[in-house]
Amino acid sequence: MAKPPVLTPRAQDFPRWYQDVVAKAELAETGPVRGTQVIRPWAWAIWERMQAEVDRRIKGAGAENVYFPLFIPEGHFRREAEHVEGFSPELAVVTHGGGKELDEPVVVRPTSETVFGEYMAKWIQSYRDLPLLLNQWCNVVRWELRPRLFLRSTEFLWQEGHTAHASAADAHAYAVRILQDVYEDFMTEVLALPVLTGRKTAAERFPGAVNTLTCEAMMGDGKALQMGTSHELGQNFARAFAMSYLDDTGAEQLAWTTSWGVSTRMVGGLIMAHGDDAGLRLPPALAPVQAVVVLVRDEEGSGARAARIVAELADRGGRVRLDDRVDTSFGRRSVDWELKGVPLRIEVG
Repeated sequence: MAKPPVLTPRAQDFPRWYQDVVAKAELAETGPVRGTQVIRPWAWAIWERMQAEVDRRIKGAGAENVYFPLFIPEGHFRREAEHVEGFSPELAVVTHGGGKELDEPVVVRPTSETVFGEYMAKWIQSYRDLPLLLNQWCNVVRWELRPRLFLRSTEFLWQEGHTAHASAADAHAYAVRILQDVYEDFMTEVLALPVLTGRKTAAERFPGAVNTLTCEAMMGDGKALQMGTSHELGQNFARAFAMSYLDDTGAEQLAWTTSWGVSTRMVGGLIMAHGDDAGLRLPPALAPVQAVVVLVRDEEGSGARAARIVAELADRGGRVRLDDRVDTSFGRRSVDWELKGVPLRIEVG
């Protein structure tokens, strides 16, 4: 009788195949609260490389990193009507703390336009303070009805950028710059994913935005996945939080704002776009380990030869690992590295 495949074939059941890869490549597991996830070391190393590449591009676009609180007063969301209407079904709200009922409920951050708006309004006084370009790396919580690891989780990791500008044209140009020079460039050059950039319909816009730009990538099941978005917020949040400034004539003006983000959903997109029936396949630029040297048998000096190969590759800047677990079968180890998607496997002995 033929042995069953390690993974459910993609053509047979794509969602099940995806779940198999996430589990058997040791990428993530479901957390103790519905919709949460535990990201394991291999996937975390992939995310760290994604984060570093995106962060470098964001800083290249002039933005600076900050950190804002996880908890946001519920009243902040009511200041922008469309925003609160769009997010209300997904909010996690804290009503008690320290054994007492809170005077005002506190929302666990689903996104941070409101709290950024409050503080950016304090920091902007003059046209000389613009543009103000900020970004933060953090976790957010959105109560998902149908969670899937990496793709739709109740808690996920992301970066969210928030900027203020003196004109609609400048805000639009920056939103486009983030979409193209940061997101599209990263996805094509590092993730090796061709993406289609474009504009969301009015019904699909981010709540409170006047325009949402998107990067969409084609997955192995023939469906598109939204990989990142960049929003023009017009003056909606500036008006809600009195984000005004004095222009070069001394007249008071409202700022124009943007927000934009990518998340751990990119890990899911990487799996679905590049994976096959043997497991994950990682682009070399992104792989935590670019080459693994597998010692088949530690005989006749093969262990020393394997170590020399590892040292030579490492000296040339490669991310390389030695697998000398000869007490584990060679077949098992080969399957494990195939599942994890290491680009190059060198077998010695």
